[in-house]
Amino acid sequence: MAKKKAKSPPFVMLRKDLLKDKDWKKLKSSSKILYIYMRAKYNNRTGSEITLAYSEISDMMSAATINRSFKELENKKFIIKTKKGGLYGGVCSYKFVGAFKDFYVKGQRV
Repeated sequence: MAKKKAKSPPFVMLRKDLLKDKDWKKLKSSSKILYIYMRAKYNNRTGSEITLAYSEISDMMSAATINRSFKELENKKFIIKTKKGGLYGGVCSYKFVGAFKDFYVKGQRV
């Protein structure tokens, strides 16, 4: 009988050079947390847009802080809004942009 390969627990991958980036260092902690939650929802196989409803992280920060964090990430060119949501329009969609939008392992895009 073949041995089952151990499955690793789910994780969020961040690039080390992101942590050294001057714009990343200037971000508020709430914006960094929001970015990590967005990365957790990202599907690297499809490169699809990300939706993150306020209700998904409202237990961690206020709606005003979430809004400021989204705007800060957009202003620093970490994300762009691809679909406007809102009160009646559903959830906004975002895409990662800039130098840290893709992951690379051994020279291959992941």
